Amino acid sequence: MRFAAIAVLASLTTFGCTPSPSPADAAIDRTPVDVALDVAPDGPSNDAAIAVASGDGAAADVPCRSSADAPWPANATPILEGGPLPDLRFPTADGEVALHDYYTPCATTPRLLILRSLAAWSGPSLWHAAHTTALRAQGPAARVQVLDLLVLGPDNLPATTRDLAPWRAAYDSPANTLAIDPGYRFQTLYFGAGQLPIIVLVDSRTMRPLRVLTMPASDELEFAVAVAIALMDGRPRPTRPTPTLYDDRFSPDQWDLIRAMTPMPPPPPDPTNAFADDPRAADLGRALFSDQGLSPSGRVACATCHQSDHAFADARPQGVGVAAGDRNTPSVLFASWSRWQYWDGRADAPWNQALGPCENPVEMDSSRLFIAHAVADRYADAYTTMFGALPPLGEATRFPASGRPGDDAWEGMSAADRTAVNRVFANVGKAIAAFERTLRTRPSPLDAYAAGNRDALTPRARDGLARFFEAGCIQCHYGPRLTDDSFHNIAMPTGRRDLQPDLGRLGAIPQLQAALFRADSPFSDAPMSRADLAGLMAVETMRGQFRTPSLRGAAATGPWGHGGVFATLEAVMLHYSRRHGGIPAVGATGTEDLHLARFHEDAVYLGSLADLVRAATADPLLLP
Repeated sequence: MRFAAIAVLASLTTFGCTPSPSPADAAIDRTPVDVALDVAPDGPSNDAAIAVASGDGAAADVPCRSSADAPWPANATPILEGGPLPDLRFPTADGEVALHDYYTPCATTPRLLILRSLAAWSGPSLWHAAHTTALRAQGPAARVQVLDLLVLGPDNLPATTRDLAPWRAAYDSPANTLAIDPGYRFQTLYFGAGQLPIIVLVDSRTMRPLRVLTMPASDELEFAVAVAIALMDGRPRPTRPTPTLYDDRFSPDQWDLIRAMTPMPPPPPDPTNAFADDPRAADLGRALFSDQGLSPSGRVACATCHQSDHAFADARPQGVGVAAGDRNTPSVLFASWSRWQYWDGRADAPWNQALGPCENPVEMDSSRLFIAHAVADRYADAYTTMFGALPPLGEATRFPASGRPGDDAWEGMSAADRTAVNRVFANVGKAIAAFERTLRTRPSPLDAYAAGNRDALTPRARDGLARFFEAGCIQCHYGPRLTDDSFHNIAMPTGRRDLQPDLGRLGAIPQLQAALFRADSPFSDAPMSRADLAGLMAVETMRGQFRTPSLRGAAATGPWGHGGVFATLEAVMLHYSRRHGGIPAVGATGTEDLHLARFHEDAVYLGSLADLVRAATADPLLLP
């Protein structure tokens, strides 16, 4: 049977052509795409044919003088066709590696090459990297080799060799070789599944794939490796062991990922804000956060759009300050944990994000000079205790009452005086960011379930958690905040009043490049900590990409989506299920993310996922 034909059959069987599976079914059939060459994974055995093709028959196909000078299999085919793989090359941190480095046609004891394609933002990819020791232990060290290919970096851009050093930190023990595959050449093996990692088991004597799996459950992968080694040795296929299931539905890797959803750790250090964890700065920031007097209208403060009873969002489709905006207000509840700020990532730290709304014409419509004067009038003691002396703002000829870049009043100031006001403005942002770091939520029902209380989730929410894995939500929503902090295009409709496409990340990069207040700027307390920003460039693949929101607390932040057009969580889930072949969303632009699996549209399926999101939400707790 042709490899492609079997793969397509497996894909059609798993996606869209069967009724919605029950939770019990999901516990049994956990591998989105699981393809064996010439034999179905659990069908009638044809092991002898595979053993001849990939084992005893190898010498007939490849003249075996020595492994060093044996030619690459003459019948090598494109990856999709299922014959011997082409002799691909991959960059490493200190050179390159090629598949022919693993080719051993003359080996008397066959070796298994395990190829893994992974992404730095993918939850299952992180889990598999962190369990590399167990994978390599599936057979004798000399017989099992792991070649890991990082295909996408943390921001969902093609991986570079610079991504390899931080990615190594995800491993419990290293793969035999770690390289990058920015061309993502094994993505052709998805066949509509779209879930990482892609794992290809290869007989190193023929370089022919024996099995392809995407996002396999840990026990399924262990069994697949055991079968592959047995077939290469010409031994009978081993008996499939009884799977280990937690709560009668979750494999060990899935249960690990569930347990990793809690508890919420403290926010990570922010070296760019030396006052981030100073309680005095947090106290000042709390007052500034709620002060409508920082806006000339006297009607708008940070708290206007970031309300504690809505998980620090505002329950509006689009934000409304002095005028209506074009995007839904994102929660700042977990801003201190995020690498990027706003939906599009146009700020790189919480303190500089806090400054953007102040001068935005439709939000507070204020200015840095106006805010500096307000601080001097009402918070001088608290400010000077933390940040030192204020500039002589009472000298009206030097420091006008209001002004921001582009205003005549601002441009007429000396460079030194502008810098002094900019410093006050930056410190205002750092105080607000210090306050935001104190924001927490109470434990949610999902937290209790992850801690071992099986009764903490309703039966439908438990079904939703099983489907959370089945539908691929775990790719981007994992960890305590249930987000990957990366950027994806999921074709969400726009919230723009003119209904035009929202460029998302593509439009944000030029704004970040031009920003005065950046994590690597003179106003940062550790500019060298973000030296990577200098090389940040806008590329076409960013078009229509937006940051993955946290699901912790998300049920309280609706309406949902960066455009705020979804009134219910069920509507959000329906959008995900209809993306493939559906009517394009109004204002959607760019290429949809590859890693979005199809799933069922029936109300019970979608409702269970929505209930899970509700179970990840608890009342915000504002720390004193």
